[in-house]
Amino acid sequence: MNDSVYFYQCYSADVCSYKFQSYKIMGVTCQILLNPIENGVYKAGDPVTGTLKYFIDIPTQYSRITMALTGRGKCLWTEYSNRSNSNFNNVIYHSNSEDYTNLMMSVNLNKDEFISGAFEYPFQFELPINIPPTFKDPICTIEYKLTVLFVIGNSIIPQREFEVEIPVTSYVVSFSSEPLMLKLDKKLSFKIKNKINVSGEISKTHITPGDSTQLAIEVNNKTGAEISIRTELIYCLTYISTLNRRRYREEVVRNTTTKTAVAANGVSNLICVVPTYQNLCSIQHSKMLMGEYKVRLKIEVPKPHRDASIDIPVVIGAKMPDGITAVPVVLPPPAGPMYPHTMSHHPHVNMSW
Repeated sequence: MNDSVYFYQCYSADVCSYKFQSYKIMGVTCQILLNPIENGVYKAGDPVTGTLKYFIDIPTQYSRITMALTGRGKCLWTEYSNRSNSNFNNVIYHSNSEDYTNLMMSVNLNKDEFISGAFEYPFQFELPINIPPTFKDPICTIEYKLTVLFVIGNSIIPQREFEVEIPVTSYVVSFSSEPLMLKLDKKLSFKIKNKINVSGEISKTHITPGDSTQLAIEVNNKTGAEISIRTELIYCLTYISTLNRRRYREEVVRNTTTKTAVAANGVSNLICVVPTYQNLCSIQHSKMLMGEYKVRLKIEVPKPHRDASIDIPVVIGAKMPDGITAVPVVLPPPAGPMYPHTMSHHPHVNMSW
């Protein structure tokens, strides 16, 4: 016996902010009507509710009709075993995958009966609390989907799929809500007086998306050269394979950079504001992807001297609700060569150059 599997999905702007098109395949028209949600994005732990509607215009015998909420992540990248000879024989593939949720409901059927007409069923799923947010780039995808499945017995028609994604944001676990002290020193020569000292604090290391954090710092420039103090928000992604190989990517978040000049032999007290945006969120609760943010404070000095910098880890996202115990994701140390990584979070951060 061969089972033919069909997937039907749709979306209605009359019910929520999404818009699904109805699909009619092999005599079936199907709709998934989602109940309204705030800002059109589901939060981890939220219920996913609505109504499943379908119309069958040709009497058909189904062995089962099911609806599922699934969450899955996967990543894939390549590297060459011999960088001087980039051919297909030297390509190494690194991959990983995770399942975050797989919930299913079934429609009660008499498998011996041919059915037709209009039907509707309310549905309710619940997203787990410890899940990462929706994410997509050329290497990694984390997605959550609603899928309706119609299975016809004794059919030789091939399988067809129609999938609808739902956007999900997650809660984050922060290190501390207290201000963090920082200190950064830079020498331009071996002379004691030819030195730059920066000290102060960052107002908070857990930031709600769209809010900002501030660095209140004192800059004591004991050199004869004008310098600049630069601050910016850095986004760091770490991809992790099943064999614990890691790939690291870092970029400056747009429109977060500030730069202030400090005169030679001068002292300046600065308030440096580092903004965030509504669409930013740290990625936690995953063993294959880490999305981290850090505030970079840099002393820029004239050439041929080298700049000095310090990275302060921050967490961006909605705080895990009180009373909820987050399940920690324990990652083994990197395998093979060490890749760049962010600093550990301490109550006091010092750096000398």
